[in-house]
Amino acid sequence: MSTERTQHRFGFVSSIISGLAILRRRPSSPGTAKASGEAGSSDGPGYETSDVHVGNTARVMAGLMVTALAVIGAMIWLKTMVSTDQRQALPSLTAQQTARLVPPPPNLQADPYADLAAERAAEGRQLDGYAFLDASRQRARIPIDRAMALTVGRTLDP
Repeated sequence: MSTERTQHRFGFVSSIISGLAILRRRPSSPGTAKASGEAGSSDGPGYETSDVHVGNTARVMAGLMVTALAVIGAMIWLKTMVSTDQRQALPSLTAQQTARLVPPPPNLQADPYADLAAERAAEGRQLDGYAFLDASRQRARIPIDRAMALTVGRTLDP
């Protein structure tokens, strides 16, 4: 923060404090207040009576509050009436709909390690073994290592 800004802030704070000190000062006699030009005394209502009609303002505020409460009440009443009519228009629930739902038991593996070993063995047989892929014995599956050895040095173009 720059020095100018700091001084500006302190100047603002000091002006607020001096203004509050002036407001706290009270004249020693009522004649002094009128002579010095300070406005207001403790005898009046504390506001400009010619500008604001407090009674009218209070009536308008009360009217707005009553109107808002009436609108909220009407919305709540309308919602309950519509909900009641809709609920009565629905058919009653069947026995199947009201029956208690019981979820099925979990499908757990009895021996997951044996299942995993069997799966790996089957995959190993497919990767490392020979087999025909079709019933007419036209296409065969060979191990990856053997296929790589057969294709080394040969082009893959047909």
